[in-house]
Amino acid sequence: MNTKEVVKPAVVLLLISAVAAACLGAVSEITAEPIALQNEKTLNESMQAVMPEASSFEQLTDAELTGTITAVYQADNGGYVLTTEPGGFGGAVKTMVGVGADGVITGLRVTGHSETPGLGAKATEPDFYEQFTGKSGSVAVTKDGGEIVPITSSTITSRAVCAGAQEALDWVAANGGAN
Repeated sequence: MNTKEVVKPAVVLLLISAVAAACLGAVSEITAEPIALQNEKTLNESMQAVMPEASSFEQLTDAELTGTITAVYQADNGGYVLTTEPGGFGGAVKTMVGVGADGVITGLRVTGHSETPGLGAKATEPDFYEQFTGKSGSVAVTKDGGEIVPITSSTITSRAVCAGAQEALDWVAANGGAN
């Protein structure tokens, strides 16, 4: 085998790879801003869903994030929206919890999870998450002495969502909200 037979395919492959990389880089650059805008829109819609009486939210970048709390937002009505990621059956269960200035949950949504489809995934359904609205103090599933009816065959997921809600309530109580 001569050198030309080896070098030519290698150079062709190198050129194809370079063109593909340039195309991927260009697509990434073109789509970065629209993706960021869509993510921001989705975040704002989710915050509005868990705290409908507020019209604007400001992230508290200097807030002490405890436990599984990943972000804290101050609402213009004095309440807070917190994101948490407690561990569920299949991994982190990302929740967004609205807590009013009075220490009462104004809304809760599961914004991401790796739970079993048809079981733990039911945490994203209104029948489950609407149970949290109006709760304060202690939040737990009925098996643990609380008022939240767990998802059938998904107690671990239900407990994870309760843990996220409880962390949000505790954070607000410890940082200026109602006890």
